[in-house]
Amino acid sequence: MATLKDIQKPYDAAFSLGHNCFPAIYLRNHNLRPFAGVLDWMISFSLSEVNKLLENRFANFLKKENLTFESYFANGLTLKIRDNLYSIDSAHDFLAKNNTPTSWPEYDKVYAKYKRRAERFLDTLEKSDDLLFVRLGGTYEDARRLESVLASLVKGNFKVLLVINGEVEDFTELQWNLAHTCVLQYPIFDMDKLRDEAKWAKLFDGMSLK
Repeated sequence: MATLKDIQKPYDAAFSLGHNCFPAIYLRNHNLRPFAGVLDWMISFSLSEVNKLLENRFANFLKKENLTFESYFANGLTLKIRDNLYSIDSAHDFLAKNNTPTSWPEYDKVYAKYKRRAERFLDTLEKSDDLLFVRLGGTYEDARRLESVLASLVKGNFKVLLVINGEVEDFTELQWNLAHTCVLQYPIFDMDKLRDEAKWAKLFDGMSLK
């Protein structure tokens, strides 16, 4: 079982595995994010769908035939575009000033950007000795499956920091008996709690890039 103490160490790279933007924001704020990952600025509520995306090595991700307009986002500044193959939303890539619900002139640029990020992500997994993955939300079965999928992709060692929702005042460690995964409870749907930088700073204390 991975504990919080186990994961507070140096890594070659750290990646957000989503839910929303907060994992990527705090990885960046604590100098743990050497470059952008695939899911940093996506909305990916389902860890089982993220597992499928990883298992498929991003095959057909953001292919135009799988995309639909869902809504405007960020106070109307962007379009939220859903990848229906993986139930993952692009929330910040399609600017409303340049795109409409029925026409996406920026599509080719966005697709190329994520293709590069996916290739770099997979390459890093194959070449790194120690990696950290951070995810908000997921079930025990999702987390167990994530370990299995990552084990097939990562050539070196890896740890997962999984934060699930709980009505607690501070990060509270749970015992899920997963070899690579440290599981914490925290109110992940409370925006004030998510924005509490002091608590996140304490959480990431001891973690760094090599």
